[in-house]
Amino acid sequence: MKKINPTEKNSYLKYHKSNIALILAALLLFLSGCGKPVSPADRETEVRMTEPAAYVWSNDWDICLPVLDEEAAEGNEYVSIDSSNSSDGYFYIKYKGDCPKVKLQLNSGTSITYTYDINPGEYTVIPLSLGSGPYNITVYENMQDNEYAMAYAVEDMEVSLNDEQAPFLYPNQRVNFNEKSATTSLAKELTEDCTTELEAVARVYDYMIKNITYDYDKAANVQSGYLPDVDETLATGTGICYDYAAVMAAMLRSVGIPTRMEIGYSGDAYHAWVSVYTKDHGWIDDLIEFDGVQWTLMDPTFDANSSESKGADIGRLLGKGKKAEYNVMYNY
Repeated sequence: MKKINPTEKNSYLKYHKSNIALILAALLLFLSGCGKPVSPADRETEVRMTEPAAYVWSNDWDICLPVLDEEAAEGNEYVSIDSSNSSDGYFYIKYKGDCPKVKLQLNSGTSITYTYDINPGEYTVIPLSLGSGPYNITVYENMQDNEYAMAYAVEDMEVSLNDEQAPFLYPNQRVNFNEKSATTSLAKELTEDCTTELEAVARVYDYMIKNITYDYDKAANVQSGYLPDVDETLATGTGICYDYAAVMAAMLRSVGIPTRMEIGYSGDAYHAWVSVYTKDHGWIDDLIEFDGVQWTLMDPTFDANSSESKGADIGRLLGKGKKAEYNVMYNY
């Protein structure tokens, strides 16, 4: 693992304007647009999970919580990184300088680059959602406008996951929960008597579409850098697609079901949805409902705001083939 320190703290390292502009524009499009679902309507949702499971599932699960080891952290006077638990799919980062606007960029090989806003003075959990392999981490301080200087970098941090699903069981900056969260308590209650993972998914999904409505005002006014607060979304009963996906991911992870919060394009709209992993089926990519014959695409934002019939299919709602609708860019 090669660590890189800047040779001169005040030498500007252009975080190319087109790069940051594209990132910020995409984030704003995602936060403000979120697919523009149709008007909410009360409806009953019947989700049939009839395929037999190979074992009896239980929600008797200890929530996976990240562990910070400050003594193991490495870095410089500006940045501290604890990667001692990278095999569990995450690392901690803390910015110790005085710059109020800090960004972290993360990639693995030729993969797409993930960009995170880092709050100064506190440790933040970042998921290693690109799987096992070498990771490059770069921390930038904002100097002025769109000009950034490198504060610290790590090249080829080797990650070997104990379980490839591990990053999608732990909380992180964007799917943030703990054992005291109202979200995790509700998930435990909803899935108490479930005997399969798919039944648990259906319970959580059904709750979401009946109790959370789309917040058009929030979508129109949300700012860049917004992060979901899963308990606030439950308390208010409203949210944008980012909130929907984060709440579902938090609930399912907290009962031991690996869940990806995925961000990308649904048609022309920047959007968020979820995929789940079960022992019987592996990853079910943006496909949640099973009617005994085939999987049906589920998107909690659209289904919760649809006046369509039970088990609405987002592909049908948008009038296009469902597999063509979803193009994943980021997994969290």
